[in-house]
Amino acid sequence: DELAFTSPNTTVIVIEGNRSRYMTGDTFKATIYAKDRLGRPKEFGGDFFRARLLRNTGFVIIPDGIPCVIIDHWNGSYSITAPLVQAAVFTLEVVLVSSLEAISRLIQFTATNREIGQVYLAELESGEKVHCNVDMSAYPINTETCDYSNPRNQEPWFCIKPPSGVCSRIINIVFSEMPDEEPIHDFAAILKSKYETMSIIKGSGVKLLVLPQESADVSSLKDCVVKNHKHVRPNGYMWGGRWVSLTCANTLLAVRDTQRCLENKVVYFFGDSTIRMYSVLLGERLNLRSVGPDSHHIWQNPKTIYSFGLNITTYYRAHGPPLQNPGGPETRPYISDSLDGIRVAGKDTFIIFNIGAHLHKFHPSIFIHRMQGIRDAVLRLLNRFPETRIIYRGLSVLSTPLDWYFYRYDVIVRVIFKDIENFMFLDFWDLTTVVPQNDIHPPAYFTELKSLVLFDYLCS
Repeated sequence: DELAFTSPNTTVIVIEGNRSRYMTGDTFKATIYAKDRLGRPKEFGGDFFRARLLRNTGFVIIPDGIPCVIIDHWNGSYSITAPLVQAAVFTLEVVLVSSLEAISRLIQFTATNREIGQVYLAELESGEKVHCNVDMSAYPINTETCDYSNPRNQEPWFCIKPPSGVCSRIINIVFSEMPDEEPIHDFAAILKSKYETMSIIKGSGVKLLVLPQESADVSSLKDCVVKNHKHVRPNGYMWGGRWVSLTCANTLLAVRDTQRCLENKVVYFFGDSTIRMYSVLLGERLNLRSVGPDSHHIWQNPKTIYSFGLNITTYYRAHGPPLQNPGGPETRPYISDSLDGIRVAGKDTFIIFNIGAHLHKFHPSIFIHRMQGIRDAVLRLLNRFPETRIIYRGLSVLSTPLDWYFYRYDVIVRVIFKDIENFMFLDFWDLTTVVPQNDIHPPAYFTELKSLVLFDYLCS
């Protein structure tokens, strides 16, 4: 019954005490009451909302603002809170990212161990071309396959056995469409039209005046260090075009300022193109040399970026399949294998990794298995070199109904890597709630904004 779907047009926000004036140090509090399209109150939770307080500064590329925390009470009501850390006039914005009904569709779409409508086409050393994927259940049950799974931890990767019957070496893989199975290219548009996803809800737009409190107690924060700390939200806010952490004293103002602190350091970047961007940016700002295969057509080729004079070395390696870009197996090593291959590390070694963008349309069990394998490799590395510091860079708000997939993966990672010393989950959800990334490959200024938060942990 589509009339029973949560509706942004009938859902309401009630501000606690009906307040419009606050002092710095206060906490903004409000409640969302979800209703269906007939205005009937919802009696259960599960809707996915996002909220922020934006400073009224007119049109700016990077707005000032404070992310809000939303708690689902599982009865149709949701609490909104935000610390009022700056004096200004703020505007409340609350977005229904995906209703429970839309999320059920998202879950259904990822109910198989592969991305619906898509396939990977491999060229073998024999010259034959075959379909490959992490799961081959889309093919007849008697279809013979070649097993190219990772021998270390059985990361699944299979290909149809070619007519020659020989499972020869894969030399290239390209991303393609599955014959006789229509891919859902406009899945986000379908969700928006049917479920009213990514819609601002009634009650947004209210103004809040926050006045300065002269006697406000300002506690000092410690340096930003890599450790497995308790997950805190919100973990910061945007002010003056930069992210101000509420958990540590982040002071880095420019990427070039990392030069002194990265002298005699080694930094590994493992993951997809969204991790590679940090490596490239660091190399450009510090004028480092780059060696490795040409990345013009195959961006995930391995790279070493270094400076002999400064004794700074960074390495980039992609993650294993599924990866949608063309290239041979040597361009897509498994992160667990890359970690096991590190022979020298310690207090002057940082490892930064991320995975998710190429796996979010698969069944989450694929991601969980991958992350468990990486976790085991992290523990082996820390057993060899206990002082090595490891950062997992969380995923970001992209302002699409599919954001729920990324949020789901962030929650999974925090559980899998719980209580590992010298490991840190770097959460970018709050930052991109204030300034949604809107593109998996954002403009350079946005990458630099996030890199300053990341690199602060390399310089403490």
